[in-house]
Amino acid sequence: MKRASNLAESFRFAFQGLLYALRTQRNMRLHFFTATLVMALGWTMQLPRREFIAVLTAIMVVMVAEMVNTAIEAAVDLASPSLHPLAQTAKDVAAGAVLLAAMGALFLGIWVFLPRLSQIAPDFMVRWNHTPGVTTMVLAGLVLVLGLVLWIPKSQSVQRRRPEKNQ
Repeated sequence: MKRASNLAESFRFAFQGLLYALRTQRNMRLHFFTATLVMALGWTMQLPRREFIAVLTAIMVVMVAEMVNTAIEAAVDLASPSLHPLAQTAKDVAAGAVLLAAMGALFLGIWVFLPRLSQIAPDFMVRWNHTPGVTTMVLAGLVLVLGLVLWIPKSQSVQRRRPEKNQ
């Protein structure tokens, strides 16, 4: 393991970690696509600044939790190559933290977007009429992110170990 010798190298390692999570974690790819979709929806509906910031914060909490979960699972696999109940507990609790963050984000999303759902088409048309170029770029960006999420080269991830049944 190499330590970063400067700030640029630290950022490179951080981006490698983000790319690793996107390549190996199906849920991270799902969170990434959903986040992009929600941000585009928030832009289309012209969410008030405070609500947009709340939605962005919820998105970041979920994605950070997913990456911390990935790091915990990798560390547990390294520290405990054989099956151990505490190793399973650590993995389950980390996964539970992601679930809790995602549930919180879902409830926030329902609270923010549900009252505005009937306005999606009119809001989109207002955006299209006033900024067709930007709207086209947002839609193209969504398609690009979806393509990346679906087609990003997936490397072999460490399989989650399951306890063996006694025979």
